[in-house]
Amino acid sequence: MVDVTATPGSPPRSPAAGPADSVPTGRAVAPRGRQALLGPGLVLAAASVGAGDMVTSLAGAAGYGMALMWAIVIGVVLKYALTEAVGRLYMATGQTVIRSMREAARWLPWAFIAFVLVIGLLYGAALGSVASLALTTLFPALPLRPVAVVIALVSAAIVYVGRYTLFERVMSFFMLAKFLGMAVLAVATLARADDLPGLLGTLRPRLPEGDVLTVLALIGGVGGTAGIASYSYWVREKGWADRSRLGVMRADSALSYTVTFLFVLCTTVVGTGLLYGTGGSITGGEGLAALADPLGADLGSVARVLFLGTFFLVTLSALVGGFNGLSHLLADALRTLRGVPDAEAERHIAQHSRPFRLFVLYCAVTAVVVTFLGRPVPLVLTYAAVGSLILPLLSGALLVLLNRRGVDPAYRNGITSNVLLGGSFVLFGLLAVVQLKDSLGGA
Repeated sequence: MVDVTATPGSPPRSPAAGPADSVPTGRAVAPRGRQALLGPGLVLAAASVGAGDMVTSLAGAAGYGMALMWAIVIGVVLKYALTEAVGRLYMATGQTVIRSMREAARWLPWAFIAFVLVIGLLYGAALGSVASLALTTLFPALPLRPVAVVIALVSAAIVYVGRYTLFERVMSFFMLAKFLGMAVLAVATLARADDLPGLLGTLRPRLPEGDVLTVLALIGGVGGTAGIASYSYWVREKGWADRSRLGVMRADSALSYTVTFLFVLCTTVVGTGLLYGTGGSITGGEGLAALADPLGADLGSVARVLFLGTFFLVTLSALVGGFNGLSHLLADALRTLRGVPDAEAERHIAQHSRPFRLFVLYCAVTAVVVTFLGRPVPLVLTYAAVGSLILPLLSGALLVLLNRRGVDPAYRNGITSNVLLGGSFVLFGLLAVVQLKDSLGGA
């Protein structure tokens, strides 16, 4: 856990204590007790655990069994540190993550709006196509591209018409459903394993020789990227805005990455049982769809249907959550660049605001256009390269913003926070360099 001096249950400060205590107008009072934990964290987990997590964990399992779970643990811890810091920054300042970043560097909001515009250009088409692939594999009579368009438009509609409460419930359902689906498949894999001791024996940690990129991909692939930056908006919508919610926010973000870790663990178990030692491999969504047939041959037709259904939910939830998070980031970046003060932020960045809904429409329209035009290689490479830059920029900004003397000691980074955020900056910066090199080489 990240070390600070706050007492989770301490009462909120008076208005004179600073901006951390300013509750945004229009925000509902957050519920106390168990229901408070089932909030933004499950939204983040549902939005962040996508087909990419399945691909990287299954690819790692194909080559090394469960021997690289230590890399997944590192990735989960680093992503938790980033998410907790994003939520803590909002509570410390009363400002959204984009607005706060302007204080670290005036060019950061410009960078984020450029990044998110590029990501939004391809996000709906990419994930809609993958979700469609799962459905058309299950129902071969369905046409791939029209189904992809329908999925993207339905996902955008969920974000467009719903308030945060509905969005949170939908995302929580997605997360629980796909977790249970993968957990059932993992248990079935263990129950049908011919050599269970041998399968479990692959848990012994190892460092692959000459395959450092696989380790880096596992660390960077667990959890989200833009979703982490969006966490403060979901915390804001939930109404967690003062010190009394600090402990709840930490528990919520910890829940997010506990569920994420367990999901990836289950996926790794399935991958180890099906692929380890067979010479098989997974590459992209097509590889995931192709895995359904050998899984059905090994575990039965019910398992095949369950896998494809889980694969569909994984991608659909990432699509819905991504549309919401990207629209928050775009609306807030525009609001920040226009100089709209925090007191007027509600009508510019809330889910019912006009800018938010305009950016949802942007994501929906570009999804339709790019789906029917295809996905040109330069655009895909640009998308991958731009996405890789978000985490190092975010971790660097959090190091600057949460170490300032003006930040209340209750919210300021401690030693553990600084070590984990510094490690995130170095590691994700290295991953960004690798991704940029690959993108430039493939252009």
